[in-house]
Amino acid sequence: MHISKRALRKHFDPREYPKETYLLCKLEWRGGIRSWKHWVRNDDVNDCHAEQYFLEEIFEPRCYNICDMTWYLSYSPCWKCCDVIRDFLEEQTNVNIYIHVARLYYVNHPNNCRALRELNSLENVTIEAMEAEGKVSHALNHRCQSSQSLQIRLIISKPNSPLLILLLVLFFRWKMQPEDFQRNYSPRQNGRVYLLYEIRWRSSSIWRNWCSNNPEQHAEVNFLENHFNNQPQTPCCITWFLSASPCGNCCRRILKFLRSHPNVTLVICAAKLFRHLDIRNRRGLRSLMMNGVAIRIMNLEGNPDTLSKYCWRNFVAHQPGQDDYWPQNVTLYFILNSIELLHIFLVSRHLKKTPGAKINAKKKNPRKRRFG
Repeated sequence: MHISKRALRKHFDPREYPKETYLLCKLEWRGGIRSWKHWVRNDDVNDCHAEQYFLEEIFEPRCYNICDMTWYLSYSPCWKCCDVIRDFLEEQTNVNIYIHVARLYYVNHPNNCRALRELNSLENVTIEAMEAEGKVSHALNHRCQSSQSLQIRLIISKPNSPLLILLLVLFFRWKMQPEDFQRNYSPRQNGRVYLLYEIRWRSSSIWRNWCSNNPEQHAEVNFLENHFNNQPQTPCCITWFLSASPCGNCCRRILKFLRSHPNVTLVICAAKLFRHLDIRNRRGLRSLMMNGVAIRIMNLEGNPDTLSKYCWRNFVAHQPGQDDYWPQNVTLYFILNSIELLHIFLVSRHLKKTPGAKINAKKKNPRKRRFG
């Protein structure tokens, strides 16, 4: 029984956060020659996690020999599954479990950290992070897996260690705080400009992170100069989730960047328009759209698959049980910003003509004299 390559890439890439948990298993009995391989995923019908489903429904115990069980999990076990594994091992004393995980499941939840430590302390359990071997399309994948490996080593070491707490905070620092997202991505108020970005390569690899403006640079320039400067020159698609649309100066910098990187495709999603009455900003946005940059306004409510909800799940360090984000009373702002953006693109009556352009227009269409 084999898993598809697409499912393997989607669920075991540590930079992705899919909803399902996959478990690939290999069983070997001491003294035997052949091994047995199988895979399962969450049983949504019976609300059963993959670990519990495998132990209770798939595994067939054999009392006459020692069994070495190797798991490759897309997520580390939650605290409830850790308890299920402990109970299983108390009954099956001849089983050893080696657990390799692609990513950690809600590691900021103290119960999950405690359960992983207690499970790893058992003599017949080993928990490690999956490591990439061979040729990897992008070094980012290797970097992310090394990060997961170090996190696991920290979690299963000393509990309540100040160093552990500090390092875990640093590891999760790349994600945005919930209050910052709620405050700055609201279309009803202006705040600091944040840029959440997602880089997709043709190999289906994805890299996510975020940046913001600083006293010297706008968020867009900060990304171009500090977050993408050392990336390999391979075709990719970049998606920006901005708390406000780019200003006129940033639009010029973006166009300059795209001309020097013809293999890059840029998509901009903004929560609101930045000073849309300023003619320089209107011209900048119009020039981006005329040069192939897709610009849209983020819909914040109404649709379960809104861009705001996508950002909340993938870029925000929300607490367990807070997977959904539903801001209230912002539909009108979304409609007004969308109409204004369409107006900027289609109608140019707000763009003042230069004196030279006015003279040329008069020469092409001279007024006829009327004789009475």
